Amino acid sequence: MRGADGQPAHGMDAARYHLAVLTLVTFIPGILFWPFAHGLVHRWRQLGLVISYSALGMMLIGMGAGVLVLRQTLLAVEFGPPGWLGWPALLCFVAAVVVEARCRKHLTLRTLIGIPELSPTPTSQPLLDQGIYARLRHPRYVGVLLSVLALALFTNYLAVYLLCPLAGVVLYGITLLEERELVERFGPAYEQYQQRVPRFVPRMPKR
Repeated sequence: MRGADGQPAHGMDAARYHLAVLTLVTFIPGILFWPFAHGLVHRWRQLGLVISYSALGMMLIGMGAGVLVLRQTLLAVEFGPPGWLGWPALLCFVAAVVVEARCRKHLTLRTLIGIPELSPTPTSQPLLDQGIYARLRHPRYVGVLLSVLALALFTNYLAVYLLCPLAGVVLYGITLLEERELVERFGPAYEQYQQRVPRFVPRMPKR
């Protein structure tokens, strides 16, 4: 049952709808933020952290507001309650939480908000190759993809499903930009790390 505004009136349908809105409003700007951050990293360094974060923050707010305005159009197609899809959604969510928790053991707040990339002055941050980063070069992106897939399966809206391949393509492009910047920053040490550790899928241990 839907209200006069076309939104689900109550219950599980309303919860799925609002979660789908929250997913689109947060993930679409968040995913599109990093190509601008990494692709124009040298420009942001010239502008400085205050101007860079102000401009990028306004961009995030603008994109989020645009998605919110278009929410009814974006969420026009849905496939009903998730049913058995709730189980793989739960597995993906748990896996995403585990991956993110292991990443957070090695990440400072400065790293999480991208200061080492955007800072106009060189940082002394060492190459991160311990813990989960000894198995994967970009585990946080794996966690993002698992989170989006979990939300798509649970909300069961077409737009959130379409967000999964969009996130995959964009994150792969971000990875290439980020690794180019990391090679510039760490030189041969990162090139050796690239040869030793895979990007997204861990290697099976050799017996």
